[in-house]
Amino acid sequence: MNNLIEFFKRAFHIIVLAVLLILSVAMLGKSLSFNEYRLARVVQGIVGPIQKAGSGMVHRFRLGPENEALVQQNIELMREKENMFIEKEDTILTEMSKPDSTNRKQVRLYDYTYAHVIFRTVDRAFNYMIVDKGSDDGITRDMAVLSPAGVAGVVTDISPNFATVRPILHPETRISAVVVPANQNGTVIWEDNDPEVAYLEAIPQHSEINIGDSVFTNGYSNIFPKGLLIGTVKEVQVGNNASFLTIKVKLATKYTDIYTVYLVENLFKSELDTLKAKFKDE
Repeated sequence: MNNLIEFFKRAFHIIVLAVLLILSVAMLGKSLSFNEYRLARVVQGIVGPIQKAGSGMVHRFRLGPENEALVQQNIELMREKENMFIEKEDTILTEMSKPDSTNRKQVRLYDYTYAHVIFRTVDRAFNYMIVDKGSDDGITRDMAVLSPAGVAGVVTDISPNFATVRPILHPETRISAVVVPANQNGTVIWEDNDPEVAYLEAIPQHSEINIGDSVFTNGYSNIFPKGLLIGTVKEVQVGNNASFLTIKVKLATKYTDIYTVYLVENLFKSELDTLKAKFKDE
């Protein structure tokens, strides 16, 4: 205990400076519109290392080593889920085995890391979040971002120490989804300025959709693994286009109370993007 007190005495001025810098950047961010965000990134580039160190200190005191260890345990569990792998036939082993046997091996398709949210908005037309890891930590654009409850967004911009996340609460968000148990595929969008609700589009009117049905990612994109929870059906109506239903989805992620997020990298994304780009040119 005495050592802790001595540490705070010696580092008091540094801690105060770090806190003031963090508060000033946060207040500046709240006063900026979305289009002015790039100006804020210049400020972040200047105070980034200090803010990152201060953020880490705050999280260590807030979460404690036990909770940080729990986050790591969660990552290890998520890394071993079935949707993290693809199965491929090992032709060499198959040829060495009986003619009617098949040997398959698992190849990792996705990998996880985590970060802390240091800034977020929920009440704007164009919302965004900032997390405390960037390119120096291996973060790349188009990484999926998850909260402990479900899908949260996508990494859209990075700097050495930070990354910007576009949440579901953004008009440009489009997430390929499936509603279960009907197993109908559609697209989740956000357009009502409600931080708790999104919409599921392109579900045929004849589909049997009920309140409480679950909406998951369907794995059709190169960003989100299959089977991640987006939310549950809150309301079902016949839309203006009589061919499709209007489905309100209560989001699993509570954006007003999000601190730790998991970032998911598709290890084969560049290869898949190259193949898809060829289709666009044909």
